Amino acid sequence: MNLRKILVVDDKIPTISLLKRTLEKNGYEVYTATRGREALEIVAQQRIDLVLLDLKLPDIGGIQVCQAMRKEHPSLPIIIISVKSDERDKVQALNMCADDYVSKPFYMSEVLARIRVQLLHASRMQAGAQKHSLIVGPLNIDFEQRRVKINEQEIDLTYTEYELLYILIKNRGRIVTYDLILDEIWEDDDTSERQNIHTYVNRLRKKIEAPAARRFIYNEAKVGYRFQADD
Repeated sequence: MNLRKILVVDDKIPTISLLKRTLEKNGYEVYTATRGREALEIVAQQRIDLVLLDLKLPDIGGIQVCQAMRKEHPSLPIIIISVKSDERDKVQALNMCADDYVSKPFYMSEVLARIRVQLLHASRMQAGAQKHSLIVGPLNIDFEQRRVKINEQEIDLTYTEYELLYILIKNRGRIVTYDLILDEIWEDDDTSERQNIHTYVNRLRKKIEAPAARRFIYNEAKVGYRFQADD
């Protein structure tokens, strides 16, 4: 049986030890690095399935490491590990190259859950070509016709509501930052426009979550949103 390979990149030995021990107990093969260059060498030499990456490294900045990994391995899941004071760097990393983040101090149960989500998302991306439709429980989306149904009843979405839903689903399981939404829908990075995002998300929730009697869109505090649903 081939174990999933996870690379842990952090300059704090106690953090590496905790993550390595717990991940191995949960059936993962773990590689570790305390420097950015070392991490890039491992990714170049090994077929890594997922990276846990600290932003504060002694030689190369975590964002630079993240960008370099993303350039060479576009589908490699990268989860940022950061302290809450690194809020700006965390958002920048999510906008540029990362798939998710975990704030320090963290619970291992949360880390394991986020790893499972990202590995599942990566498997889906590799397994199938682009689908023309998506069915999640009572939610049915026809991407070619731009039609959305809940329990076979068509839902009337505005152009902006549909575009917002499409961006969230396209990045299913990943965090979609406010900046990315502003850039793709409003083509504007003015932070004052963020209230528009909240307004449209609330409208979208009422239209698809209320009749479906289940939740699809989750808040990521101060960062953005995530579309999450089990098939």
